[in-house]
Amino acid sequence: MKGLKWRGWVVGFTVVFAIYLLIPSYLKFMHGKTIPKIAKADDPWYFHWLPSETLKLGLDLMGGLHLVVGIDFNEVQKDAVSKLKNQLKDFLATDKVENVTIDVTNENRLVVTTPDAATLAKTENTIAKHLSEFVDPDGLTATTATLKISSMYDAEVRRRAIDQSLETLRNRIDEFGIAEPILQRQGDEKILIQFPGVQEPGRLKEIIARTAKLSFQVVRSGPEEAGGNNGSPTESDLQKWVTEFQTAKNIKPDLKNPMPAYLKEINAYYAAKLPKGTEIVFSKRVNVNTKEAEYIPYVLEKEALVTGEDLQDAFYSFNQENNEPIVNFQLTPAGAGRFEKATGENIHKYMAIVLDNNVHSAPRIKSKIGGGRAMIEMGTNGRSQEQVLNEAKDTSLVLRSGALPARLEFLEERVVGPSLGADAIHSGVLSLVAGLAMVFVFIGIYYRASGWVANLALTLNGLFVLACMAAFEGTLTLPGLAGLILTLGMAVDANVLIFEHIRECLRAGKGVMLSISEGYHRAFSAIFDGHVTSIISGVILLSFGYGPIRGFAVTLLIGLLASLYTAVFVTRFVFDSFTNKRNLQTLSV
Repeated sequence: MKGLKWRGWVVGFTVVFAIYLLIPSYLKFMHGKTIPKIAKADDPWYFHWLPSETLKLGLDLMGGLHLVVGIDFNEVQKDAVSKLKNQLKDFLATDKVENVTIDVTNENRLVVTTPDAATLAKTENTIAKHLSEFVDPDGLTATTATLKISSMYDAEVRRRAIDQSLETLRNRIDEFGIAEPILQRQGDEKILIQFPGVQEPGRLKEIIARTAKLSFQVVRSGPEEAGGNNGSPTESDLQKWVTEFQTAKNIKPDLKNPMPAYLKEINAYYAAKLPKGTEIVFSKRVNVNTKEAEYIPYVLEKEALVTGEDLQDAFYSFNQENNEPIVNFQLTPAGAGRFEKATGENIHKYMAIVLDNNVHSAPRIKSKIGGGRAMIEMGTNGRSQEQVLNEAKDTSLVLRSGALPARLEFLEERVVGPSLGADAIHSGVLSLVAGLAMVFVFIGIYYRASGWVANLALTLNGLFVLACMAAFEGTLTLPGLAGLILTLGMAVDANVLIFEHIRECLRAGKGVMLSISEGYHRAFSAIFDGHVTSIISGVILLSFGYGPIRGFAVTLLIGLLASLYTAVFVTRFVFDSFTNKRNLQTLSV
């Protein structure tokens, strides 16, 4: 009977605290009231002391957004070939092989051009020594060699692209504030995404789809740089080219099909007229009066001064001069060093800040820029302050979470209606209640008064599971309900073991208090072993599973811990309390 008082306080506190944690969920699902993170003065008085965390329902219970996205692997391969080009340049410089030109074709091939056969032989030796695993020969002449990415490296690049996309999307969605999203690989080239409770997918899809590829590139032609030198087209030439391309392809750009969507086509169309190592990129500007989008063409050097890979941090703030939202970012030490060197070598030239194939601005480099700090001006373009601020927030979010390796394509989109979820909830709750009622009746009849103590433990077990999930804003799914029912079954099993050992002791002629003590003592090892092995299984499911499996594992783990507490600690307290106060000579078990 030692510690009966403090055990009573522990049981009472956990029960009251669990009810306290579940009150916001009750208000949300029964009365449609959501407790805000920070309560306002005009909110009801209880909003100020209740927690804001509530139990959330999964896609199968409350509806939501179901997406399947694919990756543009052509773009992934293009980036891989571009990196191989830079690596080959470095290796050739290290081996002191000079006068070698390396170009990338539209088919993602490396064309290595040398002045003579002897230099080509040296170049081939360098490639064989450093890049034999990454490229395969695809053509050879007296002074040129064409290379393609090897099949083994291409498969590795694709696998990395999927892994990077999954990690980047998880980071973005976590910052967006959606609890328990489901992101998992589907096959070799697709990603499955589910967002419970999301019925308006507009802004969320924009954040997912944004590649967030940032680069700083030197301007050869554009509104700021007239062009015409070094073979670059003038600004008027560019405008004519765009008009000719739209006429030839019968294109009329709009919000659904903007000009940046045709970048690959227009660059291929004018590949012969563009100077080597340059590309056409557009800047989107919105007419304040007509609200129509205008796309201004630029010719930029393909090779970026620095890229988003050099980004360390990004955050939004306001320009002190005009109070407009801007995005500030900080480069890594290595990126800051390259940025300082590149800006020092291009003083008086214009530098385009390109984000997701859109030229946000093209400031003039007046002096060397050190420190690795810079900003992106969002520009109003006829939009409200709130719209510009939202774009600044979203841009800083996607830059912080990292760039996607390539553009995502929405292959499947489905909004699961809440009515289907309501049916699932009804069926799940009905099965749970029916199962519990049958267990309660059987336990109550078979073990009599002691059985109702076990029923109390079962009720508290369910209460503690739901309270813990609400406290951590966990998501309850149909598999989660299955996990809850399974843990209640484990709790019943624990009580059965205890009661059978108590019966054995009573049949042996031992007293009530001694029978209770020995019953718990004998049953504990079997109960503990069973729960620990189940917990290990739950941890493995949680570590390696996705989606419904994780939902099942989370509920199972919380339920098993709650089962140990209620079946051993709470029921023992109830038995000790009754036997201590009433001095029982027999026990109804």
